[in-house]
Amino acid sequence: MPTRMRKLFSPLLAGLLVTLAAGPAAAQRAPAAPAACADFYSHANAGWLRQNPLPAGANSLTRWDQLNALGLSQRDQVLAATTAPAGATVSVRLADLFASAQDEAAIEAAGLTPVKPLLAIIDKIKRSKDIAPAVAALHAAGMPVLVDLQVLRDNQGNPYAQVGPAGLGLPDAGFYASADPLVQPVEARYLATVAQWLKLAGTPEAKMVEQAGWVGRMERDLAKATLAGRSFQVMNIKEAQKLGGSIDLGAILKAHGLKASQVALSTPEFFRALDTLIANTKPDQWKAYLKAQVLRDMAPNLAKGFNEPWGQLYEVTLAGQPAPTPRAVRARRVLEARVPELLDAAYTQRFLPVPRQERAQAVAAAVKTSALAAVDAAAWLSPAGKAAARQRLEGMQIQIGVNAPDNLFDSLKFSRQDLAGNTLALRRWMMPYALVRARAAWPAEQWQPLVAWLPQENRLLVTAATLQPPLLDDAGSAMDFGAFGALLAQQMSLAIQTWDGADASAWSKRATPLIAQYNAYSATGGATRVNGTRSFLQNQADLAGVELAWNALNAQGKPDAAASKAFFTGWAGLWARQDKDTALAAAQATANHAPGKWRVNGPLSNLPAFADAYSCKGKVAMQRPAKDQVALWR
Repeated sequence: MPTRMRKLFSPLLAGLLVTLAAGPAAAQRAPAAPAACADFYSHANAGWLRQNPLPAGANSLTRWDQLNALGLSQRDQVLAATTAPAGATVSVRLADLFASAQDEAAIEAAGLTPVKPLLAIIDKIKRSKDIAPAVAALHAAGMPVLVDLQVLRDNQGNPYAQVGPAGLGLPDAGFYASADPLVQPVEARYLATVAQWLKLAGTPEAKMVEQAGWVGRMERDLAKATLAGRSFQVMNIKEAQKLGGSIDLGAILKAHGLKASQVALSTPEFFRALDTLIANTKPDQWKAYLKAQVLRDMAPNLAKGFNEPWGQLYEVTLAGQPAPTPRAVRARRVLEARVPELLDAAYTQRFLPVPRQERAQAVAAAVKTSALAAVDAAAWLSPAGKAAARQRLEGMQIQIGVNAPDNLFDSLKFSRQDLAGNTLALRRWMMPYALVRARAAWPAEQWQPLVAWLPQENRLLVTAATLQPPLLDDAGSAMDFGAFGALLAQQMSLAIQTWDGADASAWSKRATPLIAQYNAYSATGGATRVNGTRSFLQNQADLAGVELAWNALNAQGKPDAAASKAFFTGWAGLWARQDKDTALAAAQATANHAPGKWRVNGPLSNLPAFADAYSCKGKVAMQRPAKDQVALWR
């Protein structure tokens, strides 16, 4: 909401002027209402509103914007660190990885050493029947050549394997044999780069162009098959193996630590073409092709002779960057994209102290108990409705922070002098971890503030970045219940609103007056009104959240005056914001929540407990008449 100090102080100022004008006799009359009883949003957030003016050119600035920015800044601290605090084991591993990406001298000194075991696997190919075992062995070593394998989840949350095309050096199959004059030079440049990589890996200069030509021909055949059809078939492993032909899908699955009775096979045409290539292509040509794939894949982690051509081709020519990305930045981007859970764990270790996490769990347990008690006490709810709501609440998994086994990262070790080796080690670790990820997918990163209920899984998620001020701090005050606890209670109330029949009618009767209440509010202080119909669901959740969290706080023991005020201040602090009036007015046509001022004042004006806490007497804005008060869970 915009800063409006005139509105904040006008009741006080008016009272003061009357007192001064009328003299002592007038001073004996009823005093002006406290600011908290006139507009609690502005009263509680006065300091924040004063210190955070709307930035030039911005339409809004919120406490949640600041929390998001803080999480992003903290994430960047983790990603930039080459040292880590003692005891932060995951952060130490990441620091070692990032240090290895910056040690150019060690990378140059290592030369081809990190990939020699991979090249040795390829050199063992003597006959066509050796190709499939070599491909499986490369997968097991952390080099997934030729075919791509992903572990996904079905609708019941069960993991399954999807196997599809890979093995192309250009980013899209359409780049090969293209008639587009802008695209044609790219394939030629790619093959010239492959020739140089093969030379650096030991191919005689006289043969490097010829061998690069073999690579190009094989990739064109696979690209053509990929473009011919992109169908998707789920089949049992025996049927998939028949279609896969000479490639041993079972061995590849085993290399990734997977046992599957069925797989999803993507683009069967690719596998038919692959079978034909294995049958009709000489082993020496296969060796050149597989070496080219290994060298291309590992080039960003190898000496400059590999890394610099890779950056020029893929980042400058194909991605349009002005210059190649520094290795350290590239390493961080890969980590964010492919192993966000590792970053999550490091972030949590650095920025979520164990006592704070335990406090969050205690608040969550108290709020859940409060919600269960509210369901039991709801005279308007039928026995069947109560049973369904209790079942949903009792079965709800509240996941606070990283949900991963304590020993998950124990086997993951990095050397500060071996970037390429670290890359392969990370890939090998990711293979069995894919199953863990598939069973417990995390929909957001820990550095992104989030409190959300997932209906399909009945899972309530809270990220590590959420558990800091203004939602939770280390003081352990009643404010935690008014902020963090009320957000949890919002989601729990939404989770159990699956009423039907008489229960749905009873809930509607209780909640519907909120529409008129919010329709009466001005969105900006002018003629534009809040859209009480569009914001109806969120307004219900806000009121229910405050009611249930207040009950949870009281269950710990009746709060004193200071604790009561801290609870309501905690709620108000969540919604502090600055808005440009024109933007706020325009948003009312589509917004599904009320402006920040009314997310605070609207629910609290329905609670007698608020009036008691701030001694609101008589006809004041922050205490609706008893007959007009909306009560959902009290």
